[in-house]
Amino acid sequence: MTIKHALLALLAQGPGHGYELKKRYDEAIGLLWPLQQAQVYNNLRQLEQEGLVQLDVRVVQPSLPDQKRYRLTGLGEQTLAAWTAQPAPIHRKLKDDFYLKLTVLAAVVRDPQQLADLLWRQRELSLQHLRELERTLRAAEQADDPVAASLLEGAILHAEADLAWLDRCEERLLAAGALSGGRP
Repeated sequence: MTIKHALLALLAQGPGHGYELKKRYDEAIGLLWPLQQAQVYNNLRQLEQEGLVQLDVRVVQPSLPDQKRYRLTGLGEQTLAAWTAQPAPIHRKLKDDFYLKLTVLAAVVRDPQQLADLLWRQRELSLQHLRELERTLRAAEQADDPVAASLLEGAILHAEADLAWLDRCEERLLAAGALSGGRP
């Protein structure tokens, strides 16, 4: 998700100014994807330059900057509709830092102990990540937020799959003595 698309979605619900949009964002998305107030204003400027939003009303405030209320344009509506209709790209790539470390230790260095240590440290990090996700899921369930809970369940399933994959790496690369000869 880009913040720009989230702001387009919020403006599709009705016009708003930066502070109001930040509040609506926090209520709907903030638990999963925190946002700074400055990001709202920077993204609104970009959206306006791209013709996706336009100034609806400017309220002059004596001792503060003018309050600008924005609304979605037709192009903004089309952009939002196109974005929501497309599936998201899958981000898991083989050119990942951990994958590279695993490959170097298994295929270049060929040191079973170093590889075992790396797998153990990665497992610890993955378990810590899983626990954080589970805590956040409990908070989402207590807040009766089914959207956040669903997304967190998906992240938990991914974290559990990563842990299962680490077990398989250990079995394939260490238990069978794969580093002693031949390519893993």
